[in-house]
Amino acid sequence: MTAHTYEYPRPALTADVIALRWRHQRLEVLLIKRATEPFMGALALPGGFVDQRESPRGAAVRECLEETQVTVDAERLIEVGTFGDPDRDPRGWTVSVAFIAFLPSETEASAQDDAQEVLWLSWSEVLGGEHALAFDHHHIIMATHERLQRESLTSSELLKLLGEPFRTRHARFLYRQLWGDRVSPRAFKAWLRKVDLVERTGRALFRAKGHLRLPW
Repeated sequence: MTAHTYEYPRPALTADVIALRWRHQRLEVLLIKRATEPFMGALALPGGFVDQRESPRGAAVRECLEETQVTVDAERLIEVGTFGDPDRDPRGWTVSVAFIAFLPSETEASAQDDAQEVLWLSWSEVLGGEHALAFDHHHIIMATHERLQRESLTSSELLKLLGEPFRTRHARFLYRQLWGDRVSPRAFKAWLRKVDLVERTGRALFRAKGHLRLPW
């Protein structure tokens, strides 16, 4: 095998996972308390370095399992973006690819590997900065919130968090986690009908359809 050398600096590659579940009528995100430096004892997203000959998506699945014992589906991960500020990691220049994972409400986690503790925290609290996060993970959370807002208007994936069947008020409670109190009951039901997002499965019970009827 031919060896190559480069005169330009190259960043290390990492992957982070924003693992979400819907529990007790609130959206929750899985965080770890770091067991090692840097930021030992601080809260962070599950994640870590991409191994040789491994994809960022594969690393996201592996790191989440190693640190929290939570298995995520590589094919259903939603890529948020790439984060590469040169000062985001005190160990050196690292670039991270962040992915969203939607998990069943009954998902539990346990601390392993680089995590001394795992916590399910309110999405609104973490988004609002009530919990200090390591690295640039609060910036990743804010970017994820914007991605979730777009996802909620163009896909039925978000409703998978509710399980099946669900009531429209439960869907509205979920959407309020992203859009606030602007989501009124009447307007939300009208929007569900307009985009043909759900189908009835019983008395006041629904499930998400595969696709929305987009206006274009």
